[in-house]
Amino acid sequence: MKREFQVFIFLTFLTAGYYILNSIALGFLGARFMSIPFTILLPLSVMLERARPSWPSRATYIISMIWLVFLIYILTGYVVLFVLSFDGVIWVKMILVVSAALLVVYGVVNAMNLRVRVLEVPLGVSDRVRFVHLSDLHIGTVRSGGFLRRVARTVNELEPDAVLITGDLIDGSKPVDSSILSELDVNAPVFFVSGNHDTYAGDFRSIISDTGIRCIDQSVVEFRGVQIAGVGYSMARHSLPALLDALDFDPEEPLVLLHHLPVDWEYARERGVDLQLSGHTHGGQFYPFNLLVGLMFPHLSGLYRDSAGFLFVSEGTGTWGPPVRIGSSSEVAVLDIVPMD
Repeated sequence: MKREFQVFIFLTFLTAGYYILNSIALGFLGARFMSIPFTILLPLSVMLERARPSWPSRATYIISMIWLVFLIYILTGYVVLFVLSFDGVIWVKMILVVSAALLVVYGVVNAMNLRVRVLEVPLGVSDRVRFVHLSDLHIGTVRSGGFLRRVARTVNELEPDAVLITGDLIDGSKPVDSSILSELDVNAPVFFVSGNHDTYAGDFRSIISDTGIRCIDQSVVEFRGVQIAGVGYSMARHSLPALLDALDFDPEEPLVLLHHLPVDWEYARERGVDLQLSGHTHGGQFYPFNLLVGLMFPHLSGLYRDSAGFLFVSEGTGTWGPPVRIGSSSEVAVLDIVPMD
């Protein structure tokens, strides 16, 4: 009941904001009368996908999400034109519409491409260990088994020793079963910690139990001379210190922490974490949200380092909501753990 209430609140705010966007942008284009029909499609598709998913509801959901990004760019352009006193010029409006459409098309195509990022991280190991880091795959309405097969092919070509997933494997937008997740068929052990969207999907542990993916929330595993600590998602702010304190690990051995949120790195370093792997931010996913997300999470994407350790924040392997990436990439990260000089 609590989860359904949260969905209701989310849909209420989403619908209100979506209507405002439709009303302003379509009004600018002289088609405000279409605001209500266009607005209804998104919450309707969300509800249908959760209750009785089908190809029409999936198509409506995806089109509505892409339309949302188009509206954002139309509105952004409208504000610029209004400031410059060009908002009534027809040919300028046409250029704006075409530019917004091309930008969205680029974002959709860019989101479909998987970028491989290779990094070396020196830790106190005796032999090189190759980890592939995935995060925020968001398997659900937009991405499903076919996407996982493509990810698996990319991962297998990289020949990792292990695959590490830092949350939001499941999107929560529609029911997902173990047969879909089993499409992530890789030739290496897979360790996973939960993210916020996994908890939206209900009992995610039972869903992944038959897939070969090992959930290591609130536990530590030894792997080829590296300790891998997993801390699952928690609603409580700054929960990492208490959760990490409850784990049993050897402070003298290399310690890699899997934690969905790129927060509390300072405490993790003080506790002996050599490398923290996180996701959640999607690198902002698309403009202008990268600017807003960057304010919320100063460690937005990439590898950060200080004298006490490393933090790597993935831009995400999939996408949430609109399948659009502008200013970010859908990435598969290779982290080669190498001996220190």
